[in-house]
Amino acid sequence: MTTGFHFLVSKSLRFKLGSFDSLLTKPIEQLLIVVTVVCNMIGPVMLGCGYVSTSDYLNHIETITVTPVTVEDPDFTYERATGKLYDEVIREALVDRFSQKWRDGSHAQLDIIIRDYDIKAIDYDANNRPIRLQMKLVVDYTFKDQVRSKLIEQNDNYQQVHEFFIVSDRGEPPETLGEAKGRLVEELVDDLYSLLAEQW
Repeated sequence: MTTGFHFLVSKSLRFKLGSFDSLLTKPIEQLLIVVTVVCNMIGPVMLGCGYVSTSDYLNHIETITVTPVTVEDPDFTYERATGKLYDEVIREALVDRFSQKWRDGSHAQLDIIIRDYDIKAIDYDANNRPIRLQMKLVVDYTFKDQVRSKLIEQNDNYQQVHEFFIVSDRGEPPETLGEAKGRLVEELVDDLYSLLAEQW
């Protein structure tokens, strides 16, 4: 049975090609014709017939401001090795990482809040002593387009997790608490850059 839509497609093709004999009649060829026409009619983005790079959305962004990081958990205050506060450590790392894509400036703004820090044992040995720990940060972040006054990305419960051994002979080198916190911060910065900069 010929649908009304297929009739319109066939009629349009007959008109363009100038004769009834030029119209392809095999089912698979008709299917390809219909798909092609539909894609052209309602756009490539909706049906996946093509795509528009999301990078086009932020073409006007050339600079970024990383505002001072807020740390609300008193257990995640300063880096023992350097004595620097973690809000400074995280912000400096973010500025350094995001400078790979954008210069310092006011086109976009990134706000970070460290809501919570948690550490717990997740593996034990035969004597019930912890051998592997898990560190977690709960983070709020907001990424704003200041040029067009639009919100680009927001997450009020982003969780960054780092698991590590504190004993040897487990297939991975052990880490001290200070080393693990450093890795946790590195992974947070890398993941935020991937989420907010690389996908655009």
